[in-house]
Amino acid sequence: MFFGGFPGGDFPGMGGKGGGRSKNVDNTKFYKLLEVDKSAGESEVKKAYRRLAVKHHPDKGGDQEKFKEITRAYEVLSDADKRAKYDKFGEEGLDNDGPGDASDIFEAFFGGGGGRRGGGGRRRQKTKDVVQNLKVTLEQMYGGFTKKMAITRQVIDKKKGVQECRECDGRGVKVEVVRMGPMIQQMQSQCHSCGGQGKSFQTKQEREVLEVHIQKGSPDGHKVTFKEMADEHPDADAGDVVFVLKQQEHADFKRKGADLYIERKISLVEALCGFTMELTHLDGRKLMIKTQPGEIVKPMSQGFDPLASQEQKTEWEIIEDSDCPSVENVAQADTTDIDTLKKACETQLKRKGIDVGCFVVDGQRAYFKQCTREEAISAKKTRRGSTMYVVTDPDAKKSFRMMKAVKDEGMPTFKNPFVHGNLFLILTIEFPDSLSPENQKAMAKLLPPPLHVPKWQEDGNAAFSLAARFALIPLQKRQMQVDKAPPKDDQSVEIHTVTDIDPVQSFNSNKVNMSAGGEAYDDDEEDGPRGGPGGPGVQCHQQ
Repeated sequence: MFFGGFPGGDFPGMGGKGGGRSKNVDNTKFYKLLEVDKSAGESEVKKAYRRLAVKHHPDKGGDQEKFKEITRAYEVLSDADKRAKYDKFGEEGLDNDGPGDASDIFEAFFGGGGGRRGGGGRRRQKTKDVVQNLKVTLEQMYGGFTKKMAITRQVIDKKKGVQECRECDGRGVKVEVVRMGPMIQQMQSQCHSCGGQGKSFQTKQEREVLEVHIQKGSPDGHKVTFKEMADEHPDADAGDVVFVLKQQEHADFKRKGADLYIERKISLVEALCGFTMELTHLDGRKLMIKTQPGEIVKPMSQGFDPLASQEQKTEWEIIEDSDCPSVENVAQADTTDIDTLKKACETQLKRKGIDVGCFVVDGQRAYFKQCTREEAISAKKTRRGSTMYVVTDPDAKKSFRMMKAVKDEGMPTFKNPFVHGNLFLILTIEFPDSLSPENQKAMAKLLPPPLHVPKWQEDGNAAFSLAARFALIPLQKRQMQVDKAPPKDDQSVEIHTVTDIDPVQSFNSNKVNMSAGGEAYDDDEEDGPRGGPGGPGVQCHQQ
């Protein structure tokens, strides 16, 4: 029996060395700091800390000491073991559980950092995260939205608490002594009462409603995480509940990053003379979209898909017998296979943070250079046997990519919702099926002159199409072209009229006649008078 103090310090709850009555302890300070009752549950403590941490965080103009105090309070009250010690012995009962790094706790609570660490610096295990897809409309992503989602999880019954298993004394295993004659053998088996955990506890189902805030401009696949809201376990931190935003297809709008696209059909008259169209935006606003006076809408360039998801491969300009020796080499390869070198620029080198603007190939190896196109071109020198591969000008095809758009009417950007993308119009021009000769003649007088003017006439009267196209040609030049025209009975002139044909059907219909390797007609008989056994073979002679 001990009388007085314990070696190395006072025993929690005792008055100090020499013994005596236990002094009164303050076990309410941390609850007051977090503004919660002593009976507050874990979720109430967490919500209180979230609110106060945002309010008092130094980065947001709060008092640093106050923030450290509420962080220390949360660190203790959110841990079941530390909270039990604090309720019984106050701060003195926490002994070596000193305050942690407040900023680390803040980051772990609001989306950064890692899980709590146990004794010896080991990271505590976490229960399994719960990941749930959440369907959201484009309207909700445009204007922001809050969805209430109910979850049911397994939590530890705080009333019954966590106790050591009485069957195995907290070891998780049972040891049985078996006597076999003069020998005694010990056998160890898992405790069936606690399942080998060494602790007995009971869980209960708890239903909570989470408010999932969808920020303006949230990208598809964005994750909204609720820390430590999954199932609870006494030997592990609770996992996270993660909602993954899944953008739903919209009937009118298509999205690519912060830009919106909408498809519309316009007539040939609207393409030439301008259009005015109405559009209801994602937030319900009415937009009147029109072209500028005198502006012409041209068909979109073929081969360009503005909604293509994958990035196009880098295009290279080939310059024979050239090198740029003044530009430093950042890598080299003992191969001259051009496809392999191009792939290395897009994969291996790019992963290392090297943006290759040029590579030079000689007879034995290739040299990669990190530079801009302009730097490579300006350093170009003549060198026989070497070939420069320079990235093409990214703006070279800019004119082919130009589209009609409404500026700043796209999606709000995720990081700055006050900045918007653009609204692009994918316009399809509908041509009339036919025009009367009178209308064609009238239009020919209004439009620019044709690019193709034939030098001969059809038999009989001059073709109308020729007369219509000649309408804008000066009389003297027109007379010269007619004088040079071949006679009407020129047999070398064939006149054809175009018609509509499906190229896919045309290709398939002739596919059988385009296969190589056989004659047009095969002889069913294998042995003939000429090709049979013993017969004379086919002999070919040049005439």
